[in-house]
Amino acid sequence: TAPEFFGVESYEQLPNLKDLASVFEGPQFVKWNSFRETEDARYVGLTLPHFLLRVPYSADTVPTKKFNYKEDVSGGNNSFLWGNAAFAFASRLTGSFADYRWCANVIGPQGGGAVEDLPVYTYESMGEMQNKIPAEVLISERREFELAEQGFIALTMRKNSDNAAFFSANSAQKPKFFGNSKEGKEAELNYKLSTQLPYMFVVSRLAHYIKVIQRENIGTWKERADLESELNMWIRQYVADMDNPGEGVRSRRPLRQAEITVADVEGDPGWYRVDLKVRPHFKYMGASFSLSLVGKLEKK
Repeated sequence: TAPEFFGVESYEQLPNLKDLASVFEGPQFVKWNSFRETEDARYVGLTLPHFLLRVPYSADTVPTKKFNYKEDVSGGNNSFLWGNAAFAFASRLTGSFADYRWCANVIGPQGGGAVEDLPVYTYESMGEMQNKIPAEVLISERREFELAEQGFIALTMRKNSDNAAFFSANSAQKPKFFGNSKEGKEAELNYKLSTQLPYMFVVSRLAHYIKVIQRENIGTWKERADLESELNMWIRQYVADMDNPGEGVRSRRPLRQAEITVADVEGDPGWYRVDLKVRPHFKYMGASFSLSLVGKLEKK
């Protein structure tokens, strides 16, 4: 995400914005707000700010082999080599998948969201040695929360360290209000969780594999009950129905409960309707929640 999207010239000016929500109430954000209301928005993640890819070339930091060269960084942030935070977030996805075969462990310093060993540039200023943080701006906890509420994923530096972390991974989709009733609050909670990418990575991968099973069963003419039994047997390998499972168990079996229902589609004899309902081990504000997905499988 470019800083101009927020109405500033650089991310260094981001802390100067008093009310981030009011920024997106302007007429220039009509299309953006309309997009946030769509279903497709829950599969889009926008990251910020840029992070430092390397320290400047010099004999003391990163010397060149062929000749003596000192990179001029007197122009401030524009003189440094920055990288898109999307690559840092992608490294957390691949790291989670490499360890657990799931992309759910991508947020929190201890939960897989840490981006470690970032380059730190040390320089002299006013007679003292100082470190430049390896990010364009130091995002506060409050501003990180505000960015997440507006559908952005912020890379936040950890103070006095060379690493940063993603503390949330909200998609661009805007949560909805379902009323003040008990059912409405439950629906609101489930919808809000479906706007967060770690949970969508779990459900989307399950949905993807269901399509693989459909492809493998083309031409078999399986009955509805047989297909339902096969799908439920398959998904049970990712379920650990226990309280407070260990990190290893929770990472490899991310579901507390799961159920797949296969039904005939009325008026469309060539298809089955598949309802997938899962309850991850994750909790939101101390409350359990369920995610659901509806798809179609071809009978033959």
